[in-house]
Amino acid sequence: MNSPKLGLIGIMHEEMKADLWGTLRRIAEIGYKGIEGAELLLPGDTAENVRRFKDLGLHAITFSASRESLRGELDSVIANAKAVGSSNVTVWWAPCSSKEELLQDAELYNAAGARLAEEGIKLCYHNHDHEFLNVFNGVSAMDILVEYTDPKSVFFEMDVAWITMGKADPVQVLRKMAGRVPSIHLKDVYDTNQKGCWTTVGTGVVDLAGSIRAAAETGVEWMVVEQDELRNLSPYETITASYLNLKEAGLL
Repeated sequence: MNSPKLGLIGIMHEEMKADLWGTLRRIAEIGYKGIEGAELLLPGDTAENVRRFKDLGLHAITFSASRESLRGELDSVIANAKAVGSSNVTVWWAPCSSKEELLQDAELYNAAGARLAEEGIKLCYHNHDHEFLNVFNGVSAMDILVEYTDPKSVFFEMDVAWITMGKADPVQVLRKMAGRVPSIHLKDVYDTNQKGCWTTVGTGVVDLAGSIRAAAETGVEWMVVEQDELRNLSPYETITASYLNLKEAGLL
């Protein structure tokens, strides 16, 4: 049983704006193997950017999409994902405010996911807490999405901190969704009673060890470090400490 590869999303936004390639080099030197938000490779000479990116030992884990782009710009999404070498496309948010809306979204994801699958690309949906907190006739929004989407063409990128904030157990969720989760977000919080209590991975209360074990057992390929807001460390300190905490705990 192999641990999923470690990637990164966010945290280093400003550093990348100031010095993209220097920042990517530092990220790779720490030990990260991939970056989410592969659209950062599109501007300029995309093919050359992808070559330099791969030379750093980095992989474009996913390309960002929205419900709107799946509806009206799917050909462009496919072309761009292929251009940056990403085999996943991820929708980062949807309101999930009624069962009717969820069923409409599921229909969209099924159609777009089938088209993406033809191109060898997985469509993923990324959760927050409201998919677990929003319940319709006793069934959570997440369970509705899972039930009404095609397991062959719609997948999920599960965020273990948001699952925890949604009053669910990430270990149980990952095991329940085995086969449909190619990647997870590793995040941590120091207080689950209020939002915004983000902290460096390994310094909070989220069951990261159990989540990573469950991810490894169920075939998850990537675990991606994220922190929505910094706490006491700088961006570079945050990504370094997150990596080292995971390594020290024997989770890498």
